[in-house]
Amino acid sequence: MDILIVVDEQEGFRGKESESILSNIQTLMKRFNGLVILTKFVNLKNSLFEKQLKWTKFQTEKDQKIFPELLNTKRPFTIIKHKGYTVLNNELKKLLLNNNIQKAYLCGIYTNICIMKTAMDLFDSGFETFVVEDACASLQGKQKHDFAIDSLKYILGKNHIIKTKDIIYSSTKNERSGI
Repeated sequence: MDILIVVDEQEGFRGKESESILSNIQTLMKRFNGLVILTKFVNLKNSLFEKQLKWTKFQTEKDQKIFPELLNTKRPFTIIKHKGYTVLNNELKKLLLNNNIQKAYLCGIYTNICIMKTAMDLFDSGFETFVVEDACASLQGKQKHDFAIDSLKYILGKNHIIKTKDIIYSSTKNERSGI
């Protein structure tokens, strides 16, 4: 079984970059043939984000709220909270193992931080990992996104950086062939 992990599309990260990928993420969620996970970043009081970086966003429900556009896709999903750069925490690891996940597809916000860190952690944990390039963005701009995508081509392999249409076509093809 495969899994689509939608990383941190939350109100505290809402901006032109996160909104620019929303339609592709909605398409993926509607048509993905496998489990769908939405991740939710929570910045705990006295975390290193607060103490070391002096960053207190995401300590309120307002910032933590997942985009309602994704919650209304009329398809089952699970929400997993995380408190660090990677979304691959113990809860997600357990879900991956319990569902015999073979392939993980990543999309969402901060290509150059959370997506990259999670992609490497999934790879290191033995999961074939794909990044959906046109369903990821960086709030720090297109240059940071492009740099991360270029790096991920070396980290995961060029054929593991894909587009939304690649998954949609693949799912349709698999349905036709009975897979």
